[in-house]
Amino acid sequence: MMGNVDKRSGKIWGPPSGKTLMFFMDDLNMPALDKYGTQSPISLIRQVRDYQIIYNRNDLSELYYLVDLMFVACMNPKSGSFVVDLRLTRHFTVVALGVPEKEILSTIYHQILDNHL
Repeated sequence: MMGNVDKRSGKIWGPPSGKTLMFFMDDLNMPALDKYGTQSPISLIRQVRDYQIIYNRNDLSELYYLVDLMFVACMNPKSGSFVVDLRLTRHFTVVALGVPEKEILSTIYHQILDNHL
């Protein structure tokens, strides 16, 4: 995460001024549950969303404030963990879409191909 942001001033980090950095997380429900029933990567994302901070891995007493970040995620309902931390999902607008039928996909792609040929 820190490799994608620049130091702005003091302990404030973020994308270049006037920009918003968007993180896309594919398969948000994939991290396996540990023996305590938590998911470490999910906990880190939730910490950043809740408090806009991240700790320096070399010196845990030092923290950085992250600004101008946006998170987008998707999940596969047929694989991965079927438990997703509600404290994280409260930060997202949840949209559920079913898989389109074969004839619907065929209609969409035929229209695209017919218009471009």
